[in-house]
Amino acid sequence: MTWLIEPVLMGIALAMDALGVSIALGTAERKNFTWGKMALTAFFFGAFQMGMPLAGWWGGALCGELLRVWGRYAAALLLLLLGGKMIWEACRKKPEEELPGFRFGRLVGLAFATSIDAFLVGVSYACLQRVNILSDTAVIGLVTMLISLGGCIAGRLFGAVCGSRGEIIGGVVLMGIGLKTAVFG
Repeated sequence: MTWLIEPVLMGIALAMDALGVSIALGTAERKNFTWGKMALTAFFFGAFQMGMPLAGWWGGALCGELLRVWGRYAAALLLLLLGGKMIWEACRKKPEEELPGFRFGRLVGLAFATSIDAFLVGVSYACLQRVNILSDTAVIGLVTMLISLGGCIAGRLFGAVCGSRGEIIGGVVLMGIGLKTAVFG
């Protein structure tokens, strides 16, 4: 049972960006963020957080240094662009307009952007010559999925309270996470 401590803690640490983005999505989508969309969001964040360390472990020797140096900037740019687009869309629409539909492409982009650090964890696993990381990555993915689902629910509740400003707040949160990623990694 002690083998669970490290991957659970790693999952919690890696899930913080996914939590912030989940809250932002729930805030922006509000009542349109159905249980199915929340489950899909949580699934994608969990799946990417599980898959990226595996990809980093398998491909760490090939491009680990390149992603170690530039990966955080790519993730930061993606989050900044998506957050800015969210704010722009919120500011240009009329108050009576419905929120934009749930966008699958945006979800994939956000799941990818928030899991770049998980790729680097996989590279570090390869450097440490860890042999069997499948169980660790499964735990990391499950923890992220549960935390993201909680963020989706919290964001939806928050979005119901703050109304149409929720999309702007969500965009600001995404941009803040992007800036944090660029500056601190």
